[in-house]
Amino acid sequence: MSNEKMETKKSDKFLSTLEAAQKGDADAQFALGGMCEDGDGTEQNYVAAYKYYKLAADQGNINAQYKLGIMYYDGKGIEQNYIKSIEYFQLAANQNDSDAQFNLGVMYGDGKGTEQNYVAAYKYYKLAADQGNIDAQVNLGLLYAYGNGVEQNYEKAAEYYAAAAAKGDAIAQYNLGDLYYFGKGTEQNYTKSFEYFQLAAQQGNSDAQFSLGFMYEDGKGTEQNYAEAYKYYKLAAEQGNIDAQVNLGNLYCFGKGVEQNYTKSFEYYQLAAQQEDATAQRYLGNLYYFGKGVEQNYTKSFEYYKLAAQQGDSEALYTLGYIYDVGEVVAQDYAEAHKYFKQAARLGNISALLSLGILYEYGQGVEQNYEKAAEYYSAAAAQGYAAAQFNLGVCYAKGEGVYQSYEKAVEYYSAAAEQGYAAAQCNLGRLYENGDGVEQNYEKAVEYYLAAAAQGDAAAQFNLGVCYETGDSVEQNYEKAAEYYSAAAEQGHANAQCNLGVLYENGEGVDQSCEKAFEYYSAAAEQGHAAAQCNLGRLYENGDGVEQNYEKAAEYYSTAAEQGYANAQCNLGILYENGDGVEQNYEKAFEYYSAAAEQGHANAQCNLGVLYETGDGVDQSCEKAVEYYSAAAEQGDAVAQCNLGRLYENGYGVEQNYEKAAEYYKLAAQQGDSNAQFNLGLYYEKGDGVDQSYERAAEYYSAAAAQGHAAAQCNLGFLYHNGDGVEQNYEKAAEYYSAAVAQGYAVAKYNLGILYENGYGVEQNYEKAAEYYSAAAAQGNANAQCNLGVLYENGDGVEQNYEKAAEYYLAAATQGHAIAQSNLGNLYCYGRGVEKNYNKSFKYHQLAAQQNYGESQYQLGLMYCKGLGVKLSKINTYKYYLQASTQKHVNAENELGCMYAEGKGIKHNFKIARDYFYSAARKGHSGALNKLGLMFLSGNGVRQNYMKAVYYFCLAAKRGETEAWHNLGIMYADGQGVKKNKRFARQLIKRSAVYKKTGDT
Repeated sequence: MSNEKMETKKSDKFLSTLEAAQKGDADAQFALGGMCEDGDGTEQNYVAAYKYYKLAADQGNINAQYKLGIMYYDGKGIEQNYIKSIEYFQLAANQNDSDAQFNLGVMYGDGKGTEQNYVAAYKYYKLAADQGNIDAQVNLGLLYAYGNGVEQNYEKAAEYYAAAAAKGDAIAQYNLGDLYYFGKGTEQNYTKSFEYFQLAAQQGNSDAQFSLGFMYEDGKGTEQNYAEAYKYYKLAAEQGNIDAQVNLGNLYCFGKGVEQNYTKSFEYYQLAAQQEDATAQRYLGNLYYFGKGVEQNYTKSFEYYKLAAQQGDSEALYTLGYIYDVGEVVAQDYAEAHKYFKQAARLGNISALLSLGILYEYGQGVEQNYEKAAEYYSAAAAQGYAAAQFNLGVCYAKGEGVYQSYEKAVEYYSAAAEQGYAAAQCNLGRLYENGDGVEQNYEKAVEYYLAAAAQGDAAAQFNLGVCYETGDSVEQNYEKAAEYYSAAAEQGHANAQCNLGVLYENGEGVDQSCEKAFEYYSAAAEQGHAAAQCNLGRLYENGDGVEQNYEKAAEYYSTAAEQGYANAQCNLGILYENGDGVEQNYEKAFEYYSAAAEQGHANAQCNLGVLYETGDGVDQSCEKAVEYYSAAAEQGDAVAQCNLGRLYENGYGVEQNYEKAAEYYKLAAQQGDSNAQFNLGLYYEKGDGVDQSYERAAEYYSAAAAQGHAAAQCNLGFLYHNGDGVEQNYEKAAEYYSAAVAQGYAVAKYNLGILYENGYGVEQNYEKAAEYYSAAAAQGNANAQCNLGVLYENGDGVEQNYEKAAEYYLAAATQGHAIAQSNLGNLYCYGRGVEKNYNKSFKYHQLAAQQNYGESQYQLGLMYCKGLGVKLSKINTYKYYLQASTQKHVNAENELGCMYAEGKGIKHNFKIARDYFYSAARKGHSGALNKLGLMFLSGNGVRQNYMKAVYYFCLAAKRGETEAWHNLGIMYADGQGVKKNKRFARQLIKRSAVYKKTGDT
């Protein structure tokens, strides 16, 4: 009860004031209203407060009028009524009450109880501010800051904030700090900004506390201090400051100023998100997406991104677009991605502008439209977005969606490159390297490549590798090339992996290792790199760094060939041509060679020419062969040039032309083609298409021989053998023959056999000769077979064996070897090693004779003369002797001389006989010398001359002609041409008889 009495009891002060109020005292009425409002000396009663304020206000009491304005504004003691509120504030304001003026300004500014009117708001704020009203000064500063009701003027805003701040107003201090921070209305000054934020923060202003935390975090106006940033963010966050809660979440998220704690980060983001802060909702989406501080939950992540997006958070919209674009959380949907990117772009999100450009460029979710792509890239590029500037540069470089312009490409690449965008630096380097859109400048190119490479840009690292490998724009350095290729290869750059493989294969800048080459080619090949697949095929084909496997080679060549890689198509054609790893198929070879040839692949064109020349897999056509060889030759293909030379040499598909042939051989020879060098050597040796020159022949044979060309080594040996174009040197001949022999070249074995048989440049050794002849004979060399037959016939270096001799003569004879045919004919004639058979003897001599072999022509003459295997025929005897004589066969000349001298089978003619005897005698034929002696003795066909007769008889006798000894004895016995000496005559005649007897034996 006592308490109830106390609550209802009126204070003396209240009672006395009531008494005065009731007497109409306005001040007392105002005071009584205040006591009722505050419950001072009486119980609180807003209705009573209103009543007394009204009585006082009606009497013009300013304070009462102001209070009534407040009560109508707040709806306390009376129904809320902004119009009434304005009415009473106006009454007070008219009496210069600054608070009323300020409140009127607020109501005009907010449009409460009246139409919003910033001009009127400014008017009342100004009236109040001029009276020193702090709140009015603050709000007047705001009007100037935002240009509401007045022309925007940051200087004026700063002036009014400063006035209020000087009086300790926290809001003014904060706002002034903000102006100093951004340099608005005053020179930017982080230190000043920090000072004012600090003053406001000390008064508990959460915005100032947040800003102070922000400055500590960024180190602006003070030394960076994450712990202090955390402190002020926490103060502001505890007051519900959303931005502070978000940033506090960031500090926990990244472990700045506090130990990293995703759970705490999640808590603060959640506090802000509950206040519907879009940024916090987006950050929560991130935590759910990555499962940090909370269990990973894509659904939750997606929900928060959507909440943020619904509030117009451009980053959230962009993120949703990204999610649909990549299809990691939801099913990939480019159309949805486009929708969200477009919404984000409308809000000025430059990442969304870039992404929209990409969608339009590749036609993802929208119809492909390069113009639209360029348009979006331009919009983002205009805001300085490096990635967009780069993409726009690409558009200009390719002329996609914009007119092609390397100059514009340079402009945009440069803009992005200045921001350190590596891909732009790389592309800019390439433009400088090629001189596209800028003056060619290798130093600049390298400079940009280096800048991009330093950031790990694989393309730039690759390009630098190429520069160092080729020595373009930098000093060639394979080690550096390998270094940059390696850096790019580690990032999976297929071109770099392939090129690094090439360096390892060739041992350039790295230790040669086909195994390493295989490793890098494999890595690039897995990415579908055609050149690497082709190179991998080559390793399998040759068994380099991997076990030889033609099937694998064919597999990799096929994969690369399907991508249109010409080298692989050509190599696959070779496998089909040779039947390596695949079933031999000339048609398939033709198909792959054709595919590569259409791309201008010189080797394929050459190989296609070979197929046309041989008619393998295609109708034989030397004309087509010429066409393809010519195409390859024009590209400098040495093999094609050589082959084209051969066609001109033989007149296949073109009119025979040795000069043209020599011309193509020279082109190929200059490139080091050993076949062409050899062929050109032959031309100079024979004088075909060029002026004959053994010296030049030796020069070209030497070049080919140095490359291991066996035929050239053999021919060079032959030149040294004969001293043609070089000083005769049997040792050198033996050296070159031996080099060719080491390669199994049959002709060289034969020639080396000749050297050993005759002891030229080597010690004479019939056994060695037989060994080399035998080796060459086994390869089908007819000359060697014939010479080996001779060794077996004579028992030189081998045990005499007529059967073996006949065997080798027959092998050579079947190849048309005239000497072997002749020698075989002799064996059949005498029954050596074969059964005597004059018919067979005649047959083989006839074969040799048809080749103008003089010995066989002579033997045929003898056979017709003696009727051996044929009927006696003086006409045929004469015919074959005459043929043999044209070959300067000495026995044939002697026999013809005898026939003319004796008139056997032909008309008697001593003069013709004399000429034949002279010709045979000059060759040392003893019988012909004796016959000449008889002619000078008898005076038949010559003037009789005994001294001449004695002279020729002496020459014949010295050569073992027994009849000459006898004839000489007669001359001494008769004293004809010599002093008569019967004793010496008897000795000579006796000697002739002895020789004749021995000979008969």
